[in-house]
Amino acid sequence: MDATRRQAQLGTQTIQLTGFVPRPGERLRAKFTIPAARRADRPLTTEDLCRGLILVSTLPNIHKHACLSQIVDLEERSRALSEPLRIVHVSADHESYWQEVDQFHPNIQAAGYSLYSADPTSRGAFVTAFGVGVEGHHRIAHGLFLLREGMFLKSEVPTDQMQSVEVTQFLRDSARCLMTAERSAIGRHS
Repeated sequence: MDATRRQAQLGTQTIQLTGFVPRPGERLRAKFTIPAARRADRPLTTEDLCRGLILVSTLPNIHKHACLSQIVDLEERSRALSEPLRIVHVSADHESYWQEVDQFHPNIQAAGYSLYSADPTSRGAFVTAFGVGVEGHHRIAHGLFLLREGMFLKSEVPTDQMQSVEVTQFLRDSARCLMTAERSAIGRHS
């Protein structure tokens, strides 16, 4: 297995995830355009993720409970962070699957984007940059990624893909990352 592949579990099946999970301090350099699916009037681009504090959520299948849970939990629990952030969900599903989110969870404000209709180059660039590709399949892995001004602060892609990322713990860890970054910035300017 080469360095761009890692194993994960999908129930009893072992799958190969492709791409590198970004490390803290790495800059997002991939170029992509991901079509809008809900609450967005234009596609998601690399440049959009390089402005402000962004939490990117990757979702393999919106119809599954783990994906809906990740969407709802992020919306509810992200308010506890000291800094306002923008949440962006990217799914492997066709954009029409987002209608279920609108139907059952109309208060969700985060924008949703669909890799299903993305051109192959953009899709490949995104899944490689975030380390969420699944070898031989159109699905992507569950993941959460915190970026500030295009720099990754925290990334998590669980090895058990039947579960979503533990949102509460990810947000706690993100809050610590943000406090550490703030202290570092204050130290540099004093």
